Amino acid sequence: MYFTICIPTRNRQRYCIEAIKAIAESEETDFEVIVADNSDDATILDDYFRTQLNDSRFRLLPPESTVLSMVDNWERTMPEVGGRWVSVIGDDDHIDPGVLQLIRRYEREQANLEVVSWARMNYNWPDNRAIQTLAAVPVGHSTHIPDRKTVSNQLYRWSQREKRPAGGFGIYHGAVRRSLMERIKRKYSDRYFEHPTVDFDNTCKVVTEAKAMIFCQRPFSVLGACVASNSASTQSFEAMQKLVDDFYREMGSGQQIQDDDFPFSPKLPGLAIISSIAATTWWFCRKYGVDNDGFQENFAHSAIQECLTSRTAEEYRLKVQGLRIGFEAFEGGKWAALFDPPEEFTPPVSQNQLCGVFKNNMYIRESGLEKIVTPAEFYHFAESFLMPVKHVVSAREVFAA
Repeated sequence: MYFTICIPTRNRQRYCIEAIKAIAESEETDFEVIVADNSDDATILDDYFRTQLNDSRFRLLPPESTVLSMVDNWERTMPEVGGRWVSVIGDDDHIDPGVLQLIRRYEREQANLEVVSWARMNYNWPDNRAIQTLAAVPVGHSTHIPDRKTVSNQLYRWSQREKRPAGGFGIYHGAVRRSLMERIKRKYSDRYFEHPTVDFDNTCKVVTEAKAMIFCQRPFSVLGACVASNSASTQSFEAMQKLVDDFYREMGSGQQIQDDDFPFSPKLPGLAIISSIAATTWWFCRKYGVDNDGFQENFAHSAIQECLTSRTAEEYRLKVQGLRIGFEAFEGGKWAALFDPPEEFTPPVSQNQLCGVFKNNMYIRESGLEKIVTPAEFYHFAESFLMPVKHVVSAREVFAA
């Protein structure tokens, strides 16, 4: 078996079934899909597998006797993996199994390759458009070998000073050699996945441990956002608060998102995403002795950028207030002066209104996509203006970043 796709899922069976249906349409044969069901009702996916899905490439892991935390549900997929390469996607996402052709090409060309990353489309399901939304399609197709130092600085030090670090290399919407995952387990607490912010936990370890990494600008997967997803919470403080509360309730005893010396709580209004990512990188570097000198100053600038992307003046006020409290407590307030967002803020009138090409992405107003419902349907629509897979995988050129 060459490639394994893992789909952890909890109480979003409708979306998960659509993800399964779309992947099952692939003519590729050298892959498998493991669905880890962590739902309260085990019958829905079980019935679908027994009565409708007649495909030996798919396997279902049923719910256990108690609800698992997200990180534990991810963890139980790995012993089941039969592929040489493994990827994880969300239950409301899509991945093109044809990406295994790309991985094969890169393995032939790149010695010691252990991580393949690609660009991802972004798409909101029709039930997740409470505000004006845009889908995003990366339109490049080049191949890049990343500079290890640059990637590490972006991830551990937040050197780009943007609201999110550009990690990009990991098992979530990427492909990692199974042998690397085994090496990670041996070195890091005898687990494949350790921190509750599981995707960035893996990215931190992959960037540290991988012998060679490669990136393709051509997208091969879609980050879908349904109304029940973590991404959907960015459209509503109320939705975000509920998801955070549910996440903490199901996280399990003995697990925590932030260390005591990092006082930026994901529970603060509007700050769940930036706080959880920053807490993960801070935790990883402290626990495993990774140098992240400069993180504090860069994070202060990133926090300002987080505030400036607010949709409303009230959202801006709440984010500034929460982050200011955090910086006043962080390392004795040493970095508080660097968190200096403007006193007045007016949201841009055109936010999520304009569509077109900007910085190698095609932005599409989703209100005009009446006939497109699922991430897979959006992927196939977007392929009409992307480099065909057969041309990407047949190319020989590799361009260093």
